[in-house]
Amino acid sequence: MLYPVYVHKDEDTAYGLTFPDFEGCFSAADEMQDIQRMAQEAVELHFDGEDLKLPKPSSPEQWLGDERFQDGFWLLIDIDTSKISPYQCQYVRVFGQTY
Repeated sequence: MLYPVYVHKDEDTAYGLTFPDFEGCFSAADEMQDIQRMAQEAVELHFDGEDLKLPKPSSPEQWLGDERFQDGFWLLIDIDTSKISPYQCQYVRVFGQTY
């Protein structure tokens, strides 16, 4: 599913990633080519072992006037939601393995 990710970068920092659809979920990537991988990992960890419902994706237009999302840019990132199913989260937590 395509989820909006707000990306911001200062001169001497990594790319900061903010996920408005997943409250409290943040990440960073040193290089642009790492954003997809880091976004997927952040969302998986956000849901790991938690009893949270997966929200429907919003659109970046919904967030344009929000003062938290200024001086950066938006990307739509394809998040593999099959990796954040409640079954997998439960399995990882109980058996301590990642699949």
